Amino acid sequence: MTVTRRPRRLVALLAGLVLVALVAATAIAGGGHGVPSVGRATILVKFQAGTSSADQAAIHGRHGGAVVGAIAAIGVRIVAVPAGGAAEAARAYAGEGAVAYAEPDATASAVETPNDPSFALQWGMSKIGAPAAWDVSTGSAGIEVAVLDTGIAAAHPDLAGKVVKQVNFSASATLDDVYGHGTHVAGIAAALTNNGLGGAGLGWNASLDNVKVLGDSGSGAYSGIAQGITWAADNGADVINLSLGGTSASATLQAAVDYAWARGVVIVAAAGNNTSAAPFYPAYYANVIAVAATDNLDHLASYSDYGDWVDVAAPGSSIYSTMLGGGYGYKSGTSMASPFVAGLAALLATTLSDTNGDGQLNDEVRSRIQGSADDLGLAIGGGRINAARALSGATPPPPTSGTITGSVRDAATGLPLAGATVSDGPASTTSDASGAYALANVPPGSYTVTASASGYTGAAQSVTVTAGLTASASFALAALVTNGAIAGSVRDAATGLPLAGATVSDGTRSATSDASGAYAITNVPPGGYTVSASAAGYTGGSQSVSVTAGLTASASFGLTRQYMYVKSITFRVTGANLRTDVLVVDGSGNPVAGAKVTLTERWSGGTSKTFTAKTSTTGVASLTWQKAKKGTYTATVTGLSSVNVWATSQGVLSASCTLV
Repeated sequence: MTVTRRPRRLVALLAGLVLVALVAATAIAGGGHGVPSVGRATILVKFQAGTSSADQAAIHGRHGGAVVGAIAAIGVRIVAVPAGGAAEAARAYAGEGAVAYAEPDATASAVETPNDPSFALQWGMSKIGAPAAWDVSTGSAGIEVAVLDTGIAAAHPDLAGKVVKQVNFSASATLDDVYGHGTHVAGIAAALTNNGLGGAGLGWNASLDNVKVLGDSGSGAYSGIAQGITWAADNGADVINLSLGGTSASATLQAAVDYAWARGVVIVAAAGNNTSAAPFYPAYYANVIAVAATDNLDHLASYSDYGDWVDVAAPGSSIYSTMLGGGYGYKSGTSMASPFVAGLAALLATTLSDTNGDGQLNDEVRSRIQGSADDLGLAIGGGRINAARALSGATPPPPTSGTITGSVRDAATGLPLAGATVSDGPASTTSDASGAYALANVPPGSYTVTASASGYTGAAQSVTVTAGLTASASFALAALVTNGAIAGSVRDAATGLPLAGATVSDGTRSATSDASGAYAITNVPPGGYTVSASAAGYTGGSQSVSVTAGLTASASFGLTRQYMYVKSITFRVTGANLRTDVLVVDGSGNPVAGAKVTLTERWSGGTSKTFTAKTSTTGVASLTWQKAKKGTYTATVTGLSSVNVWATSQGVLSASCTLV
């Protein structure tokens, strides 16, 4: 099967509501913290550090945006734009140099799979060994689980007194749960336990924070969710449960998750109910524990997302918990699996200690949750949680498989190749945007790992996989070569010195020689070519070459320097005037136009004159002695020059004629 996997993550907690990301943001009515008004869409904008208020205001003015709220902890502005224009506005803002990023404020919704009331009451607690875990610890009221959801019915008999903090970042006017999803999730995580009423919550004594981020129809904006995450991190939450998610990534949502993780919060999220291995956000982010759902037979639920990026699984099908109106009922989904992990994290927070000296417990909690899970051969990165083993610290069964990881890059540039296919034979995966890949759950043995990408030559490596260990196989793929090249040099034929600036052409493509005389014509299709070289002041040259795909044909040139000389001096009498014509040609006998000729002419009677003229297109410079008298006239060329670079030879220097 094909699997996709992000890098393994340390610790994070996320619950099971599913976010459905929309292309354009949905406007949300007021009543929450920093929530925009009805009738406008919203986008999320983060400015570059140091951008002045005046510059920010100017950008808002150019694009018709109005700041209606902020997620101060991560420096994000919530900006209202005309309804239906979120995507276009985000692109416009992103084009500003002072903007780090801008994105539509997408919408999240709660999604459950159909209920199945035939499952035994609270079978999930027994499946994960909750009674044995409670023998070790029943948690503490000092540990707070923030449920970011549709709200919590705090007056429910099995939740009374559990909610210690409340805040509303949704479009709803009330903190109460109208939709029913958040109340069900809260009961799984930390309902009153051992009180002779209803069901038990895995977190037992843990307290709850009601952070309402989804409205009364079960949907909410990404901005509200990000605000809820940062608020929970700043207000004492030890665990955040996010039973929500979507298929669209968000820089704002990831920044909020990273903010909470850096403050020691365990973050858990639902992996999604799409029966897919595609990334689901925010569960996919590195600082989140992504949770899949299992049924009472320890099979992966038919609706659950899967893949190596999913960290653990927990019971999620037909889960009995608190409902609106003071009652109880069943719901199914990764939304229900996530709070099992959140409740387990709350128990572990009372028993673990900081082992790496970073002053936080979230990494230890996450490591224990993932390390104590039962390997059931599920199509995810880890196993189904085992609360009893997690609390007792028992060593889980030895792993039965290993992993192959590495990267795929362009051999010439070193840049990552996204979408390359990597296979060990039985299984395959694709590289991500950074070129990284991972093949998980690989049985021990020897494998030939292959990598291929469109437009590249494939490659293979032999690796040995050991249970519990990671083998490495990285690839540098060479681009397929379909064309060749022509290269060589251009020099002065007489001196051997390089000619810079010479033009070399194969008839379609051309190149210019550098200071060393070298040139190269690249991307030349295979075939036969006549390659020509030319340079100012030189006679051009040509060669025939044959180009082969992937190879470089050679063509070097020695160009002959051009020169000019006086071929003839002739006289013509026109009336009383004597005209002298000087013909200038080049080394090939061709007329030279524009050459400057200086002629000194002497009369035998003792007078001399000097004339200057330029040659015409016929190569002739004409000079006239007005009213010439009888006698002998001797014409001598005393100067010959050109605007071009020429090696000059004056040729015929003088000639005479006699008028009688």
